[in-house]
Amino acid sequence: MNFYFSQHSAPLFFGFLQGMIYAILLLLRGYKREMLSDKLLAGVLLVCAFSVAQYMLGFGGWYDSRDGYSTFMFYFPFHNYLLLGPLIYFYFRSLTNHQFSFQKRDIWHFIPGGLNLLVYFFAFSGDLLLSHWLLGEPLPKHFGTQGNLSALRQQYWDSIAQVAGLISTIAYIFLTIREFGQYKKYIHNNFAATEGIEFAWLRMVLWAFVIGMGINWLFDFLQLFIDLNYAQNWNSFLVTAIMIYFISIPGYTASHKIPVLVFSPKEEKKVASEETNTFPELEKWKYQIERLLEEEKIYLDPNVTLSSLAKKLKTNPSVLSKVINTGFKKNFNDFINSYRVEDVQQKIRQGEYEHFTLMSLAFDSGFNSKSTFNRAFKKFSGVSPKVFLEQHLKKQIAAV
Repeated sequence: MNFYFSQHSAPLFFGFLQGMIYAILLLLRGYKREMLSDKLLAGVLLVCAFSVAQYMLGFGGWYDSRDGYSTFMFYFPFHNYLLLGPLIYFYFRSLTNHQFSFQKRDIWHFIPGGLNLLVYFFAFSGDLLLSHWLLGEPLPKHFGTQGNLSALRQQYWDSIAQVAGLISTIAYIFLTIREFGQYKKYIHNNFAATEGIEFAWLRMVLWAFVIGMGINWLFDFLQLFIDLNYAQNWNSFLVTAIMIYFISIPGYTASHKIPVLVFSPKEEKKVASEETNTFPELEKWKYQIERLLEEEKIYLDPNVTLSSLAKKLKTNPSVLSKVINTGFKKNFNDFINSYRVEDVQQKIRQGEYEHFTLMSLAFDSGFNSKSTFNRAFKKFSGVSPKVFLEQHLKKQIAAV
């Protein structure tokens, strides 16, 4: 195979290789564990890797080889950003909802990308299968390596599809970011421990996509006014190659040993609207919740959830969430952590710090990470755990 490594082809090659390797690993894991999220992320990486491949192979000598390699360059659908946006969006939906599965209405999201593939297949069938291979006619374009249908597609369709794909991708990313905000409310309303399900890396990846697609969009916009050469356009594909590293590693290594998530944007909107209504017997429910926490101290369980608390109270999670949000003016996460902080403070007042570290006290009170403990303690105490302990010691010395 003819491929020349250079200052332009080599960086793109390593980005392409990274994307292909991780896409295969995700597909294998996705089929083995029946995880739709892994399969969709593999699709995202493949779209990005194929996009990089065009300029990688071009600078590697394929475009100018004037043989079958050049023909491949004209008929392979390297760019299909019309698929990228829906893949990112449904990856987020499948990652945050273990019950998610594709419905018939979801297929509409992939029709533009499918249409782009059909255009390429039509050119391939007409130029190569029918005219060149079956009828034996020579290819008239680019030194006998490209047919008329491919040339027409390249002239009229490719630019439109690429710009439409960039607009589509950015639109889907912003839709995903908006629903990410709703997801954050969901986990804080349903889980006391949110470590491992906050997916902070995913938000970072989404914004990286916005920046990367924005740069690609800028190059396409400049092409309308400035005749950028092949080397100048290479920079936008380098950005995509870098994005592949940014996506693949955290996407593959992210922990999937997480609680069952059933996040639905529509359900969260419904819950938010219901919370504005008055709630009958609110004080009665508040009393039952406070009594349960004080007597059974279920907040000491690091894995307590809204659903588990609802079962103990023999009600459903939506009712309990509404009581906590409207009656205590807190989400479930803050509500449980406020009890845990008070428990740690009580242990300090009782002198348990003399035999245990602060983190030991935190773990005994239901916290399962240092960062969450410090953040919650400062939120409900106004000071860090260390400062609180120092203030307590000063009070003891002053009292002696």
